[in-house]
Amino acid sequence: MSDVQRSSGNKHFLKWVAAIRKGSGPLSLPVILMMVFSPYARASAAPLSLQSAEAIALRQNPRLGALTQKIAELRHKAVAVAQLPDPHLDLGAVNLPLNGFSMNQQQMSMLSVGLSQTFPSFGKLGLEGQQAGVEAQAAADTRRGQSAELVLLLRRAWLQALYTKDAMATVRHQEQLEAESVQAALALYRSAQGSQADVLRAQLARDNLANDISKLQAERASDLAQIAQILNLPEPPSIEHQWPNLPPPPTLAQAEARLSGQPLLRAAQAQTRAAQMGVQVAKTGYWPDVTVNIGYGQDFYPGSPNWLSAGVNLSLPIFPGDRQDQDVAAARAKALQAQYRYDDQHLALTQQARATFARYAALKTELERTDQRLLPTARNAFSATLAAYSAGRAELSAVLRTQKDVLDYALTRLQYRRDLALSAAELDFLTTEGGAQP
Repeated sequence: MSDVQRSSGNKHFLKWVAAIRKGSGPLSLPVILMMVFSPYARASAAPLSLQSAEAIALRQNPRLGALTQKIAELRHKAVAVAQLPDPHLDLGAVNLPLNGFSMNQQQMSMLSVGLSQTFPSFGKLGLEGQQAGVEAQAAADTRRGQSAELVLLLRRAWLQALYTKDAMATVRHQEQLEAESVQAALALYRSAQGSQADVLRAQLARDNLANDISKLQAERASDLAQIAQILNLPEPPSIEHQWPNLPPPPTLAQAEARLSGQPLLRAAQAQTRAAQMGVQVAKTGYWPDVTVNIGYGQDFYPGSPNWLSAGVNLSLPIFPGDRQDQDVAAARAKALQAQYRYDDQHLALTQQARATFARYAALKTELERTDQRLLPTARNAFSATLAAYSAGRAELSAVLRTQKDVLDYALTRLQYRRDLALSAAELDFLTTEGGAQP
């Protein structure tokens, strides 16, 4: 609860205390509860802003939570893979006679204990640890990239929800224009200058707008449901009806220069480095693994000494063509595959940045033209045509056509505004650069 909410609640509580002190009489329990808790209820029902929604999404979305655990998994793995294998302990009874199982019946019967340690080929553990660390870095960049994608997805749904609400208001305003046409048709019909068919056509055009409103209501419900899914909320939220002020996009040259820092591209680059390190790991297979062992045996035969043994075991990679060479070739192919994926993703992001920037510039021009020329002209044309129809100098079809033009341009203006904001959001996503480790 914020300090503002606490302050508001305290003010209501102090008002209630002042009322009691003035002798205004005891208040009922429901009134007291309403006075004390009403500011908190109003605060909890406040519409959600886009900035707050983005913070909730980054904090509560389960997909990002899964990626956070993936990063933790890889970081723990980077520590574990760089360690030596566990040593082996060997306990046994040696040369035990089967006719009596006596340990002192003859010489060389003894109990032994041994310890062995395997050392992988030189440099392998260090390289595997570094490779796992690079994979963890790639996962961290992936999380940052998917966080930016999640914000973009939220902004798309948010802008679409704002569009549908404004579109419904536009259609309802259009109903008023259609009502003017109906009144004009009725006036002409009553004065015997118009036909009943014109009245029915005008009423049909007005009533048909209800279907458009129903479709927009369904679209808005779908948009709010998508927002609830992104925010991991049980119910669709009440959102603030205010078009967001997204940061102005950079120039195309600046956008292309920032692509190298885009988190998803950085993740692909880190995966390429990890795959290249895999080639070095595979090359360590040409060197043998070394196992060192030492053992101690206690001989229970009278007069016999105890025994100490030590040895070294080596793996022998003497047929590299069918194993080590194949492992190295496979690692190189994987590294090339990762490099090709990085190159392809870089080209795709570059093309997306160029296309989005061009679309943004075009939408900005189209929105200005619609605001300044097309929509005002359409409204003036409707007013003039309606006046001409009322005076008997125009047909109803011309009135209905100009009415539709007003609605089309008004909705097109909203679409341009929505798409312009979407293009700005996409450019903001494309120019997002990697930050601190999560």
